[in-house]
Amino acid sequence: MKILAVAAAATAQKFVKGHPHKGAWLFLRPELEICQLWALAINDDFVYIDERIATVEYNSDFDLVLVRVDFNQDSSARLITEAFEQLGKPVVIFGPLVTFWQNQPLGWVKHRVVGDITLVWEQIRADVAHGRIQPVYVAPPRPNYVVPRMPAEGPAVLNTGYQPIYFVRGCACPQSYQKLCCEYLYYHDNAFFRPREEVVGEIVSLPHKHIHLLDEDVARFPDYYYNLFRLVWGYRRHWTVNASDRIFNYSELIRLLAKSGTKIMFLNETFINPRLDLALKDEAMVKWLYRRVKLLHSRRILVGAKMVLPANGADYVRISNLLYRIDLDFIEVRFIKSGSDGKPELVPITYHPMLQPDEPAFVKSRFYALDVLLNRFVRRPRRVGFHSTGWYLIPYSLAYRQNFLEGLSSP
Repeated sequence: MKILAVAAAATAQKFVKGHPHKGAWLFLRPELEICQLWALAINDDFVYIDERIATVEYNSDFDLVLVRVDFNQDSSARLITEAFEQLGKPVVIFGPLVTFWQNQPLGWVKHRVVGDITLVWEQIRADVAHGRIQPVYVAPPRPNYVVPRMPAEGPAVLNTGYQPIYFVRGCACPQSYQKLCCEYLYYHDNAFFRPREEVVGEIVSLPHKHIHLLDEDVARFPDYYYNLFRLVWGYRRHWTVNASDRIFNYSELIRLLAKSGTKIMFLNETFINPRLDLALKDEAMVKWLYRRVKLLHSRRILVGAKMVLPANGADYVRISNLLYRIDLDFIEVRFIKSGSDGKPELVPITYHPMLQPDEPAFVKSRFYALDVLLNRFVRRPRRVGFHSTGWYLIPYSLAYRQNFLEGLSSP
């Protein structure tokens, strides 16, 4: 069977022939869900096209077209779907946005997957082979992990050196943001722990040094992560990890993560969001946040923070000053508003010339301003060393800045 898998892109990042691609190379990562499908479709002729770096050629050579759709990518997915359906080819769309729709898909959607497509892939493939494809496939909310087949080589603009891995599948987001989390949309409150031997086997097979651990919170199950990182210590890898503010309750885990090669730790929304209002008016809370950041810096770990902010009505100048004062290295900010149905909706916020302080994009604009970055680059070696500064802080900071200035709403 010949299968085309398309990673849809937001309009701002779609590749246009004759123009350079948009987005920093570090963040042009292969789409993980498609790479997992690629691993499952080992006996098929599987073609992966990413709209960020290539255009989709519409022809009738394929038996099945899969389109992965994230938030704010539905307009692109619609064009792909309608074009292939006119050629008489079945199109199945999947991804976080499709699952977010639940039982209220848009009118142009004829075949879709609710949940993790890898759990229903064999059924989809069998139905296509027998010409009886279903309008909807509902995957059970059972956490699952398939070792992805990452492209070993490809277009120079695609970061084929990116190495993602999961130890634990499942959502660890604060409850108010769960409906925007892929792990919660797919698996609800369920969690899946991979066996240690399986994890070690995958780590050993990865060719490059830096590994991105996608687990949402390494402080959620401290004993599990402590035992696992103690096991992988000897493999001399570098790690990017995510954690909640609970990580500060486990000093031994922080020490072990640092010794095991953790170079970047992203603190999720539990770190700043619940304390934001107080920090904007209480100096003691600012110092509390600052000391937590410096604790990680003392372990030679660069610190990022994830935040969710309202798309209008916030004091973006004071928020920007707060982020500067607590001396973070990276920020990833999502802006939301309430939809007509009361559900939170992600609002794409992008850079434009003459940006005003009362606009939400001002937060990123100030954090990744060139003078602020240079100041950070000069000061940080004293805290985390020249290696982490040169290999991680500088390239990632410049990549975030490039994405923002090119009008992309997220990495």
